[in-house]
Amino acid sequence: SLDSRRQELVGLVWMALTSLGFSFSGLFVKLSGANFPPLEIVFFRSIVQFLLAFAGCISQGVNPFGRRELLLGLLLRGFAGAVGLAMFYISITALPLADATVLFFVNPIFTAILARLVLQEPFGPFNQVASVASLLGVGLVAKPEFIFGRDASHEVDSQKRLVGVIAALSGASLSAVAYITVRKMGRGVPPLVHVVYFGGISTVLSFFCTFLFESPVLPTDLTQWTYLVMVGLTAFAGQAMLTKGLQLCPVGPGTLMRNIDVIFAFLFGILIFHETPNVFTISGATLIIGSTVALGLRKWQLS
Repeated sequence: SLDSRRQELVGLVWMALTSLGFSFSGLFVKLSGANFPPLEIVFFRSIVQFLLAFAGCISQGVNPFGRRELLLGLLLRGFAGAVGLAMFYISITALPLADATVLFFVNPIFTAILARLVLQEPFGPFNQVASVASLLGVGLVAKPEFIFGRDASHEVDSQKRLVGVIAALSGASLSAVAYITVRKMGRGVPPLVHVVYFGGISTVLSFFCTFLFESPVLPTDLTQWTYLVMVGLTAFAGQAMLTKGLQLCPVGPGTLMRNIDVIFAFLFGILIFHETPNVFTISGATLIIGSTVALGLRKWQLS
C-alpha cells in the first residue's frame, strides 16, 4: 500500500542519516586518536551514550533496566556490543579510516552465519557465495604480507596493520552477536533500553581497561574536548536513527543504506587524513560491499 511504501521510504531516509551519524563518529574517533588511546575514546563515547539513553528512558516513562526475564539477553547484547566497539576503535586508530570501516562491514556475513546457527534461518548457496566473495574482499583490504609481500601494505607498519585487521574483524563478529541477540529478544525491548545496557557496560569496561592497558590522557583544550564529546553525540544520534530505521524499513534496503558509511569513510580518509586507497583496498571494498548489498537485496526479495 502507499502508506507502507511511504513508511519504508522514511525508514530508508533514517538509515541514510544513520550512516552519516556513524561516519562522523568514526571521523571524530580518528581525530581523537591523535591524542587519546582508543579505550579512553570508547569511555567518552559510552558515558555520553549511557547518560543520554538513561535520560531518554526516564523522560519516556520507560524502565531503563528492561524486563527482568530478559536481563541475560540484555547483558550479553551490552557486553558483545561493548567489546565489539572497542575493537572497532582500536582498528580505526591502527588502520586508514576506509580500511577499518570496510573490514568492519563484513558483519552482515557473520550475522547471516550466526542467524543460521542460532535462529535456524536459511543459509543457502546464495549466502555461501556472498560469504566467499566477502572473504576475498577481506584478503584484499587486509593485504597480508605472506601473499602480497612487504610493499603492498607500506602505509602502516605490518605489525600495527595486523592488529588493526584482527581488531576490525573481531569487532564485526561481536557486533553480529549483539545484532542476533537483539533479534532473538524481539520487539519487546524499547530501543533506548538496549543503548542503556550497551553504554553502561561499555563505560565500566572501558574505564577499567583504560587504566589496565593504557595510560589515560586528560583533554587539555577545547578542541580535544569537542572531538571526544562529538564521538558520543554523533554515535548516539546514529544509534537512535538506526533503531528508528530498522523498525520502519525492510532489512534488505536498510543494509544497503548502511553501506553509505564506507563511501563517507573513503571521502574523509582522502580529504582530511590524506590516506589514498590503493587498488587492492578499492577492489576489496567493492567485493565486500557488493556481497553485503546482494545479501540484503536477496533477503528483501525473499520476504
